Amino acid sequence: RTLLSARQLDWDDLEILVCDDVSTDRSAAIVQSVSQQDPRVRLVRHDTNKGNAGARNTLAREATGEILAFLDSDDENAPERLRVQVAKLLAAEERHTAPISVYCTRRVISNGKTRSLSAMGTAQPVGGDAVALHLLCDDPLPGDGRVGTCTMLTRVSTLRKFAFDENFRRAVDREWAIRFALEGGLIVGCEESLVTQHLSLTDAKRARQNDARRQVVQKFRSYLQGKRSYLYALTIHRPGRMYTKGHRLLSKPVTALLSCFRKRA
Repeated sequence: RTLLSARQLDWDDLEILVCDDVSTDRSAAIVQSVSQQDPRVRLVRHDTNKGNAGARNTLAREATGEILAFLDSDDENAPERLRVQVAKLLAAEERHTAPISVYCTRRVISNGKTRSLSAMGTAQPVGGDAVALHLLCDDPLPGDGRVGTCTMLTRVSTLRKFAFDENFRRAVDREWAIRFALEGGLIVGCEESLVTQHLSLTDAKRARQNDARRQVVQKFRSYLQGKRSYLYALTIHRPGRMYTKGHRLLSKPVTALLSCFRKRA
């Protein structure tokens, strides 16, 4: 399904790279079979499992084109995805000298329900502290929005300069966006829904995701301490084991007190 949506993209000069991160099912065989029918498809294989970040870094190194868009194995592209996002990228580059990363709105199908997640930067280009403090501390951001890497499109040169941190297995997109923004990058969003994500999210996965977000907070500890926001960020991103009703109720007054402290500091 994912490969088919990539092959149906409305773009003439297209390379479709697939990274096999030591899968244990028939994924590699399926890709090889498709590549025999479609020479645009190329399989890249890891000898050891490197996780989400490692796979994305490999794709950025292997890409022969100038622009790269990511898609995960549970996602589908809209045929016009590249055309819309590339136009957004080029328009932003005409107005700004900073490196640009473009995200699109996505439709998420999970447990029989469908919802839409808007892209960060749709209301206006965003960067710097505004992005970092939004992702680390839930501070307000024009239009809010998400930075899921499965909706991301940017120049290959940007991805080679701002590599993904392979110490992270989850929250890779969040860590990258914070670092990218703090180092001068701008995030731009498309209001069009160009990716459909088929998501299977259990309580255990939610807990692991929250633990990963907490690790991101710890990585940016010095930055947050300079903003008097480190303890506040840790309170927002609680350990996964605290996802119980009692802990959630307890954390609300603690978060409120820390929020008051931030405002007074």
